Amino acid sequence: KLVGWIAHYLIGVSFAFLLPAFWGTAWLRQPTIGPALLVGVATVAMPFLLMQPGMGAGIAASRTPRPNAARFHSFMTHTVFGLGLYASAWAVRCLGMGST
Repeated sequence: KLVGWIAHYLIGVSFAFLLPAFWGTAWLRQPTIGPALLVGVATVAMPFLLMQPGMGAGIAASRTPRPNAARFHSFMTHTVFGLGLYASAWAVRCLGMGST
Protein backbone atom coordinates (compact mmCIF):
# COMPACT_ATOMS: atom_id res chain seq x y z
CA LYS A 1 0.00 0.00 0.00
CA LEU A 2 2.83 2.40 0.84
CA VAL A 3 4.50 1.71 -2.50
CA GLY A 4 1.24 2.61 -4.25
CA TRP A 5 0.99 5.95 -2.47
CA ILE A 6 4.64 6.77 -3.16
CA ALA A 7 4.13 5.94 -6.84
CA HIS A 8 0.95 8.04 -6.89
CA TYR A 9 2.74 11.12 -5.58
CA LEU A 10 5.77 10.63 -7.82
CA ILE A 11 3.47 10.41 -10.84
CA GLY A 12 1.74 13.60 -9.67
CA VAL A 13 5.08 15.38 -9.44
CA SER A 14 5.94 14.22 -12.95
CA PHE A 15 2.61 15.60 -14.21
CA ALA A 16 3.52 18.96 -12.66
CA PHE A 17 6.38 19.18 -15.15
CA LEU A 18 3.80 19.35 -17.95
CA LEU A 19 3.13 22.99 -17.07
CA PRO A 20 6.57 24.40 -17.96
CA ALA A 21 6.92 21.82 -20.75
CA PHE A 22 3.81 23.09 -22.55
CA TRP A 23 3.49 26.68 -21.29
CA GLY A 24 7.17 27.46 -20.82
CA THR A 25 9.03 28.93 -17.89
CA ALA A 26 7.02 32.13 -18.31
CA TRP A 27 4.14 30.26 -16.67
CA LEU A 28 6.34 29.64 -13.63
CA ARG A 29 7.12 33.35 -13.37
CA GLN A 30 3.46 34.39 -13.82
CA PRO A 31 1.21 31.40 -13.07
CA THR A 32 -2.36 31.41 -14.38
CA ILE A 33 -5.11 29.11 -13.24
CA GLY A 34 -6.25 27.86 -16.65
CA PRO A 35 -3.24 25.70 -17.55
CA ALA A 36 -2.99 24.33 -14.00
CA LEU A 37 -6.66 23.31 -14.01
CA LEU A 38 -6.31 21.83 -17.48
CA VAL A 39 -3.39 19.65 -16.39
CA GLY A 40 -5.22 18.63 -13.21
CA VAL A 41 -8.45 17.70 -14.96
CA ALA A 42 -6.61 15.97 -17.83
CA THR A 43 -4.89 13.67 -15.36
CA VAL A 44 -8.27 12.14 -14.49
CA ALA A 45 -7.77 10.05 -17.62
CA MET A 46 -5.22 7.98 -15.69
CA PRO A 47 -7.62 6.52 -13.11
CA PHE A 48 -10.46 6.28 -15.65
CA LEU A 49 -8.44 4.43 -18.29
CA LEU A 50 -5.64 2.69 -16.36
CA MET A 51 -6.07 2.38 -12.61
CA GLN A 52 -9.77 1.57 -12.32
CA PRO A 53 -9.80 -0.97 -15.17
CA GLY A 54 -6.59 -2.48 -13.82
CA MET A 55 -8.22 -3.02 -10.43
CA GLY A 56 -11.33 -4.59 -11.97
CA ALA A 57 -13.58 -1.54 -11.60
CA GLY A 58 -13.99 -1.10 -15.36
CA ILE A 59 -13.36 1.95 -17.50
CA ALA A 60 -14.29 5.06 -15.52
CA ALA A 61 -15.51 2.89 -12.64
CA SER A 62 -18.27 1.41 -14.83
CA ARG A 63 -18.38 -1.85 -12.83
CA THR A 64 -18.68 -0.25 -9.40
CA PRO A 65 -21.94 -0.03 -7.44
CA ARG A 66 -21.99 3.78 -7.81
CA PRO A 67 -20.00 4.65 -10.94
CA ASN A 68 -21.14 8.27 -11.12
CA ALA A 69 -20.08 8.88 -7.52
CA ALA A 70 -16.66 7.33 -8.23
CA ARG A 71 -16.29 9.43 -11.40
CA PHE A 72 -17.25 12.61 -9.56
CA HIS A 73 -14.78 11.84 -6.77
CA SER A 74 -11.96 11.26 -9.27
CA PHE A 75 -12.84 14.43 -11.17
CA MET A 76 -12.94 16.55 -8.01
CA THR A 77 -9.68 15.22 -6.57
CA HIS A 78 -7.88 15.85 -9.85
CA THR A 79 -9.39 19.34 -10.03
CA VAL A 80 -8.01 19.97 -6.54
CA PHE A 81 -4.65 18.70 -7.82
CA GLY A 82 -4.80 21.38 -10.53
CA LEU A 83 -5.63 24.05 -7.96
CA GLY A 84 -2.70 22.81 -5.89
CA LEU A 85 -0.38 23.17 -8.88
CA TYR A 86 -1.52 26.76 -9.29
CA ALA A 87 -1.23 27.58 -5.57
CA SER A 88 2.21 25.97 -5.38
CA ALA A 89 3.48 27.95 -8.35
CA TRP A 90 2.26 31.18 -6.76
CA ALA A 91 3.83 30.26 -3.42
CA VAL A 92 7.18 29.58 -5.09
CA ARG A 93 6.89 32.87 -6.99
CA CYS A 94 5.95 34.91 -3.91
CA LEU A 95 8.75 33.40 -1.84
CA GLY A 96 11.22 34.24 -4.58
CA MET A 97 12.29 30.62 -4.90
CA GLY A 98 11.67 30.47 -8.64
CA SER A 99 13.53 33.60 -9.68
CA THR A 100 16.76 33.32 -11.61
